[in-house]
Amino acid sequence: MKIALDELNIKKSIEINEKVSYDDSIDPRIKGLKDAYVKGNIEEREGIIYLNLNFAGEMLINDSITLEVVPYHFSIYIQENLDVLEENYENVYEKVQNTLDLKELLWQNIVLEVPISYTKCSDAHLKGNGWELKNEEDKSAGIDPRLEKLKDLLKGDD
Repeated sequence: MKIALDELNIKKSIEINEKVSYDDSIDPRIKGLKDAYVKGNIEEREGIIYLNLNFAGEMLINDSITLEVVPYHFSIYIQENLDVLEENYENVYEKVQNTLDLKELLWQNIVLEVPISYTKCSDAHLKGNGWELKNEEDKSAGIDPRLEKLKDLLKGDD
């Protein structure tokens, strides 16, 4: 999604309302995007580009416990001022073609929204091969069967 800055210089403001898709994921934590839309406007005043964008959708990420691919809703408000003469924006601004690549700018914001840990599991009683996760109530309900023999040893000291 490239914006021609010549068009922006003429109109002074461009409305954006588009679906965004990425063919390949740059970040290994993100498995894909679903229903990602960007809405907002881009203005140019005195050589500075003002971005006011709302970007929302679902990213597909791994569940932290089960490692299944699950959807995670995101909603990002982007308000940024780009001075095209600065070198900080080389990855989104192409001087040769005089264009602004919004896709790169949006991807940078998506990567910032990826949660460190996310799970859809609401049940605290998870089990696996040779392990079981218990909550605090289960722990206090009884003695661990592996420690039963120690209980017999402590009875002899009374």
